Amino acid sequence: MKNTAIPLISVCCLLLAACTGSFSKVRTAIDQAPDWYDARRVEIRGEGYPEIIDVPVIAEGATPGQTLPASKSRGAELRAIFADSARAVPPANIAAEIEDLQETVRREFAGFEASSDFLTDEEIAAIRSAFDVPRVTRGLRAASR
Repeated sequence: MKNTAIPLISVCCLLLAACTGSFSKVRTAIDQAPDWYDARRVEIRGEGYPEIIDVPVIAEGATPGQTLPASKSRGAELRAIFADSARAVPPANIAAEIEDLQETVRREFAGFEASSDFLTDEEIAAIRSAFDVPRVTRGLRAASR
């Protein structure tokens, strides 16, 4: 009996020491947990949710049907304030601004400068017509026949 009691007591002491060490490791891990860990733990437990008995009751003067005229008048006031604001006025010449933007983008894609100081479409057509020489094109057609 003496021969088995000493090893059993030593095994129990070792197990107790191992469990104590693992509990301390778990405790340090919990202490070093991120901020969201506590909120998640409460959520998993189902704590923090309101009970059905705690749902607020609507007061007699605040029923939804009675508050609609008040909110309608408040909405009308806010719309009137917005209409008087300078920011509510739409731009005057939207079509011209869009055409200017279109011309700028078209010139940028064509490889020209974005400003209209370079060449207009009419000037480009005039330059092309100056280099369009009919005798050269007629001579090429005649040589191919």
